[in-house]
Amino acid sequence: MRAQIFIVMSLTILCGYTRAQSLQTNPPVDLSIRNRDAVVASRDEVASQRRDLIGKGMNLTPDEARQFWPVYDAYAAETAKISDQTVNLITMFADGYRTLSDKDAYSLAMSSLEIERLRNGVKQRYAPRFAAVLPGKKVARFIQLDRRLDAVAALNVTQAISLVE
Repeated sequence: MRAQIFIVMSLTILCGYTRAQSLQTNPPVDLSIRNRDAVVASRDEVASQRRDLIGKGMNLTPDEARQFWPVYDAYAAETAKISDQTVNLITMFADGYRTLSDKDAYSLAMSSLEIERLRNGVKQRYAPRFAAVLPGKKVARFIQLDRRLDAVAALNVTQAISLVE
């Protein structure tokens, strides 16, 4: 089971990596209200799959699972709020892609860094909560799985967004 998860994640990352090698400037994603809703629905589906992948990758005992999942669900709810900010940022970029000023581009870049800071803050706040219900190695495993899934999600999003011109 572990090998299967590793292979799937590795292939996903590798496929994205080879696509990213060209660093082409692609047209931006059309994020009208209709498509924004589709992005949000896709994000929610990924969150559901993420929960399943975390569950398969954690190898939790029944007692650990009983204690872990409420903490995870609270963690996921907080990270979803940050994900909303990411969707808003992507929408702002797509809306102004062709007319983006230097000032606006810089502002979006700073907003992106702030979102990363907030996301890391949530991770740091929740690490002790996970440690209260799991042994240290399983907390480390969760952090690794979470980071890998973040990387895959980020790669999927960044492939759909053009580089600033």
